[in-house]
Amino acid sequence: MQNTALDNNLLNNALNNWMSTTPGIDNLSLHRLTLPGTHNAGCDWKASYALIPGAHWVACQHTSFYDQLNNGARALDIRLVFNSKGEGLGKLQIQHNGFLSSRTLGNLVTDVERFLKDNPDEFIVLDFHELKGGDQPFDFAWFNKMILHFLRDRLIPAKNRYSSLGQLKEISPSQRVVVHADWHHDLDFEWFSDQIEHAWIGTQTPSASDLQKYIAEVMASPPSPYRPWSLSATSFALLGGPVDIHSALDNWFDPAKSDWLLKCNIVNVDFIEESRLVSFCRTANMIKARNR
Repeated sequence: MQNTALDNNLLNNALNNWMSTTPGIDNLSLHRLTLPGTHNAGCDWKASYALIPGAHWVACQHTSFYDQLNNGARALDIRLVFNSKGEGLGKLQIQHNGFLSSRTLGNLVTDVERFLKDNPDEFIVLDFHELKGGDQPFDFAWFNKMILHFLRDRLIPAKNRYSSLGQLKEISPSQRVVVHADWHHDLDFEWFSDQIEHAWIGTQTPSASDLQKYIAEVMASPPSPYRPWSLSATSFALLGGPVDIHSALDNWFDPAKSDWLLKCNIVNVDFIEESRLVSFCRTANMIKARNR
């Protein structure tokens, strides 16, 4: 355990630009950092859903991609389904266990671009965790074309994904997004990095205590630090849907209490603004930078 008190000045800073204002972390790469992530990022309470099952079963975040980024999230867990009846980028729609959100790829690329215009030295990981067929098979070629069309100037080439933040800033003033997806022959892997490894408890309805035991097991032998990976720190109730466990998260991931965050790359949570995860990640990254 790292006996480091949280810096109150950092806790009080705005979270929209925490990466560019956190001292010393330019010597770390994205896979070496500890990044706060949003689980099922496109399923939020401000989106629309079918009456059945209703938002309470599906929504894992409070607000849009843009707001999540402004609240400090730097890794977005994206799950798309191909909907041939949609218009334009609406053909690529966010889904959660097969239930559709009104959010689309169009919302995602618009929010990412808007955020980076406001915060040019922040970095974003887009984890396309699921690319599923709907009424037709998923159109990987069209998805690839749309990502490159709307985000090419923002994309970090796959060959540079292990460069430090400082090196990435020297390479380009605009390339701030790394995209990950499972391999498919219609995806251009000059730009797409390989799929992120996910550590997930493997049950749909884990309690907070079950989750704590699982995370402790992962932390005892975490995945390799040489590749990006994410930890799913989320709880789901059979009757109520995604559960807000921010008090537990604050207890488990406080760097003053445990070294868990120092062993993590991406920590995916629900309702990210409820917890102090972003501030704790900043502290963990300063420790990592000092120990580099």
